[in-house]
Amino acid sequence: MKSGLVKEVFMMALDSIKMNKLRSSLTILGIVIGVLTIVGMVAVIEGINASFAQQLEAMGANVLFVSRFEPGIHLGRMPEEMRRRKKIEFADAAALEQSCPSVAAVTSQVSYFRFLPPVRAKYMANELDNPQVIGVSHKYLQIYEEYTVETGRFFTEAENLNKREVCVIGAEIVDALFPNVNPLNKMITLEGKKLMVIGTLDRKGKFLGQSRDNFLFLPTGTFRKFYPGYDDVILIVKLKTGSNIAAAKDEIINLMRLRRKVKANEKNNFSIFTQETVAGLYNQLTGAAFLVMIIISSIGLVVGGIGVMNIMLVSVKERTREIGLRKAIGARSTEIKRQFLYEAIVLTMTGGIIGIICGILLSLLIRALSGLPISVNIVSIVAALAVSTSVGLFFGIYPATQAAKLNPVDALHYE
Repeated sequence: MKSGLVKEVFMMALDSIKMNKLRSSLTILGIVIGVLTIVGMVAVIEGINASFAQQLEAMGANVLFVSRFEPGIHLGRMPEEMRRRKKIEFADAAALEQSCPSVAAVTSQVSYFRFLPPVRAKYMANELDNPQVIGVSHKYLQIYEEYTVETGRFFTEAENLNKREVCVIGAEIVDALFPNVNPLNKMITLEGKKLMVIGTLDRKGKFLGQSRDNFLFLPTGTFRKFYPGYDDVILIVKLKTGSNIAAAKDEIINLMRLRRKVKANEKNNFSIFTQETVAGLYNQLTGAAFLVMIIISSIGLVVGGIGVMNIMLVSVKERTREIGLRKAIGARSTEIKRQFLYEAIVLTMTGGIIGIICGILLSLLIRALSGLPISVNIVSIVAALAVSTSVGLFFGIYPATQAAKLNPVDALHYE
């Protein structure tokens, strides 16, 4: 088919759509919703994945975690064997540093969970509910490289051992308690307990709607003094540069089994995992969410495709005499078929373009309202446009074929 004739057939299809603007708009609505969902949700999920990957990278390479439970275990579904497991001890951190050749540094971490009685931080008349109170060792920032001290300093080993009542706070706590005051060396109250602010952390923003600036770090010794019953410890282990991770894991496992008196024929009563394990669990969660979004958007595209097929069949009926006249003056069945097929493709492609624009706007709105990171991927945009065009091609074939099959004599006499 010559390019001039292709252009003519394409323009005829476009004119037909323009003549029925309302009907065409309603027809492509399902396509718009499907493509909007794909582009918008992919932008949000890709942005979240990129942000999460950056956080893991910020922890630095060669980091291992030692925990009482396997990552991803839900407390409500925990087997009885796990419930009875002995807790990781604060002393295990020092033991790993002293006895494992591959280990450079270890910090213990223990948190005051939000489902426990709420905590309130106060400075003079200013208050903040539920800061995330975390006990860590003086080596925390040496291992967890994402956070840096903006003003002041982090606490020392002596302050940790002597249970000094000092703290380092995040930017959100600074904003709430010290809006116009330098917080350094000021005394805040944490449920009646006095703490001196010796440092503030740089601002990190939010992730998945949760603030990363609402942390209040205490030395582990101080945390244990304030909250003696909350001692479910996680160890964060930094390996020496060039260490073999598999060999380092074996060293840690052997020492932990010895310290926890695990018999040779028994399984580990603790878990050791890497950043890749955490990333894998996270990707499973986002992958499931992505699959749900794809299913929802696919339903929208199918509904839109059915709408396109329905309206094209109606169009064939309405234009039966036109088809007969065109065939009578020499138009071939192939040209008639292509005219209606192009019309269906133009409908769905238009819906795809509108859906892409709306999807980008939706993702920007989500970022503005929730603070979630977004990442508009050109691949997802091209894929969405290709899918919408394919829907037009698939659902337009049958109506176009029906139009091409019309007998010109019968078509001319059709009322």
